[in-house]
Amino acid sequence: MKLNATIFTEVQFWALVLCSLVLPIAIFVTLFVRREFSKVTILCFGLLLILLAGVDIYLLRILATMAQSTPSLADDVAFSSAISIALYIFPAAFGTIGLNMASHVLMHYLKTKEERFDAHQAARLSSTNRYHTGKQQAQQHKATKRVRLDASRTKRRRARIH
Repeated sequence: MKLNATIFTEVQFWALVLCSLVLPIAIFVTLFVRREFSKVTILCFGLLLILLAGVDIYLLRILATMAQSTPSLADDVAFSSAISIALYIFPAAFGTIGLNMASHVLMHYLKTKEERFDAHQAARLSSTNRYHTGKQQAQQHKATKRVRLDASRTKRRRARIH
């Protein structure tokens, strides 16, 4: 197996550049340039950002292992030192944004389902309320009358006190 002097010439490094910078920037430019998107498109972009974040982390780990076996010190500084932690910021940010995009679409979908359920329940209750017996309506009328009577008594008491 041929050992390269630096990992900056390896395919994995350029795949990392593609997945960390080029593709996410292309997605964001597309999101900001176009005026409207379907929910499916937003969900796909979100899931793609999450996938790219996973690929980034995988490639970063491979490159860290490869950097230890190359004679170049630049590789070690970039991928095997404490500075390499900064390289994980891109996948963390893009994965988080992708997760927010996907959850936004799913929350909208669930809200629509919940509203549909509430409308169905309200229609069911209103159809049930139409079939009240005369006795139930009379009880409701008495209860309303009782509340009004109590309110007027309270007003009179307050007027006598003042």
